[in-house]
Amino acid sequence: MSQFTPTQWTLEPNARPDHLSAAVLHSLSRPARGLAWGPVKTFILGGLTFGILPLIVWPKKFARFVAFERQQLWHLVQWLRIRTGEDEAALGNSVRDTGALATLWIVPLIMLVILAAIFIPWLNSPGFDFSTILSGTYFFDGSRPDALLIHRWGRHLLPVPMHFYRVWTICLSIAYASHWLHVQQHAADVHRVVRRMNLIFAKQHVGPVGLLGPGIGLRPLWILAGLVGVGCGAWWAIPAALAGAVHQRYIERASTRIRGELAQRVSMLLQEQRPAVDVPTPHGFRVVCRNRLCEKSAPAGAAFCPRCGTRLASRVEVVA
Repeated sequence: MSQFTPTQWTLEPNARPDHLSAAVLHSLSRPARGLAWGPVKTFILGGLTFGILPLIVWPKKFARFVAFERQQLWHLVQWLRIRTGEDEAALGNSVRDTGALATLWIVPLIMLVILAAIFIPWLNSPGFDFSTILSGTYFFDGSRPDALLIHRWGRHLLPVPMHFYRVWTICLSIAYASHWLHVQQHAADVHRVVRRMNLIFAKQHVGPVGLLGPGIGLRPLWILAGLVGVGCGAWWAIPAALAGAVHQRYIERASTRIRGELAQRVSMLLQEQRPAVDVPTPHGFRVVCRNRLCEKSAPAGAAFCPRCGTRLASRVEVVA
């Protein structure tokens, strides 16, 4: 009689679906479109409205983006709490505190109210027309300290006092500087949250997430738009260019890169988990071969294309 030696095999599924992790990854991959203006759009619309329209639109758009980004970070914090089993109350509080002080987005509104209080009485003044506004914001001649008489087609129009030009310039400059500070403060808050997350990633033996800020706004096209505005006498165009540049750069580049790297860390944690977790990579973070004759999708973490051997660029590198 032959001897039978029993063996034991533990059958585990090769891949278990994890809908919560998939939701976190897809949340981080969602792009924020239409929440930032470029320099050309700002130059045209801001110039036609004498610098007022961006101050009305930008704070609203950035507030929507802050809520959008805060929601994504909150979902990630909750996922980390479940994944690591650690109580991260301080991290959750940091996410709630993202955004700027209320005064930073109220200041532009206050400046616009001040301008309206000065401007509205002029509407009923004799001789008031479009050229009065134009001379009060652009092409102002400050050679006369008291007032400037505008000449057009041989007739005198309403005098434009020097204080009107100064108040307009100072109010718009303060409002744009406040929006610049708003973006910088929110970026600093997000960096503080990411640093706390890096401590958790270190415990899980995962590399830290790099921090990318909005800078100070020295972008070529924005600076060119600001200098054109200064050439027309609108000195508020410089703070407007700096505020618009940091607004656009943070939404379209800095935040996108940070959220992309956070999504990569989530994927790394899922790959190290045993048994394996089947979470499809969101389309926004899929790595595709840059060779146009290949264009094969590569697995997460691959450095070279498995088909043609071309070095791959991660989604984070492409965005940045």
